[in-house]
Amino acid sequence: MKNLRILVFTAILTSVLTGCSVLYPNWGKPTESPTATNTKTQTPGPTPTVTETETPDPSKGVANVEIMDAYVDDANGVLQVVAQVTNFSEEGGTCTATFEGSGKKASVSVTAESNAANTQCRTMEIALGGLPKGTGQVIVTYDSVAHAGTSTPSSVTIP
Repeated sequence: MKNLRILVFTAILTSVLTGCSVLYPNWGKPTESPTATNTKTQTPGPTPTVTETETPDPSKGVANVEIMDAYVDDANGVLQVVAQVTNFSEEGGTCTATFEGSGKKASVSVTAESNAANTQCRTMEIALGGLPKGTGQVIVTYDSVAHAGTSTPSSVTIP
């Protein structure tokens, strides 16, 4: 009876601990340092909008890109963007977050990684230093050898 309890306890503990790797398979993997680029553009009018429209490459499959969160992290001085591709799982793609507001643009690109049922973008950080105060929009694009897509814009306010 005692051996049965130990066996059951070990089985439960093993399943609980392996569940962590399903949620984030590369837990201990070092993250790369994204590089941000700030570019100044002239946009007439006070309302910031993302005017880029990407023509999908017909030779690539469609990537359903979803922004899960876009928020200002004052303590670290960055705009953080968390995104994923919901309709497939693959390695090797690139996610690019672009902030546009008050005539200024800033972008950062990171690699994407396969995770159980989807493709996750590594967390994207854009330095607040070059961003204008006020409301702007963030979009995320995904591109790989096989897939491409763009998210719906997400509104964010820079304090």
